[in-house]
Amino acid sequence: MKNMVRLMSLLFIIGTYNTRFSFLSLNILLAYIPLELSFQFFRVKKNSLKIGLAALFMLYFPNIPYLVTDMIHMDILDIYNYFTGDSIKNLGDWTLTVVLFLAVFSFVLIGFGQLLKLLNYIKNRYTLNMTQVSLILIVVCLLSSLGIYAGRFPPRFHSIDIFVRPWYVFKTIFLNWSLVKLEIVVLFLILHLAIVGVMTMNKQLSTLN
Repeated sequence: MKNMVRLMSLLFIIGTYNTRFSFLSLNILLAYIPLELSFQFFRVKKNSLKIGLAALFMLYFPNIPYLVTDMIHMDILDIYNYFTGDSIKNLGDWTLTVVLFLAVFSFVLIGFGQLLKLLNYIKNRYTLNMTQVSLILIVVCLLSSLGIYAGRFPPRFHSIDIFVRPWYVFKTIFLNWSLVKLEIVVLFLILHLAIVGVMTMNKQLSTLN
């Protein structure tokens, strides 16, 4: 499975590099990083390495749901005539539409699956109850929502900025607030929790006879 995820990521990165969706190459690379970190988390044995990998996973995790917001770029595609209400038979742009959907769907499904798997490991490792795990999940989703906001809206931070100018990033994300920022962050939080809810329901349905 791990090698399939790696191959899929490479194909997405190469396939979108020289297209109007070239921005997806970098975004998919950034979304792949937390997946690889989660793979290594379950491979290493030393507790100190696990803690470091888990911290890095949480830091880069927002890059996965961030892909959902890349749908705003669909307006550059020539696939719909707003005057006539007809779809346009543009194979190239429809291909990019399918690629965008597959990228978002695949990384969200696998990424949130790895997040839940990691939380389950923490639950068993430290003997936590479901309330404690749920609170951790909400905090992770809230921080991820803040990460998406910081990456999408001005001044638009990248993952590397946390290492280059940490205080400015911290101050901008956690200390500078407005009503519209709060509303959008809450909306992104609902997105995270909805994804988790759908995955949980699907898992429960799959166990039914």
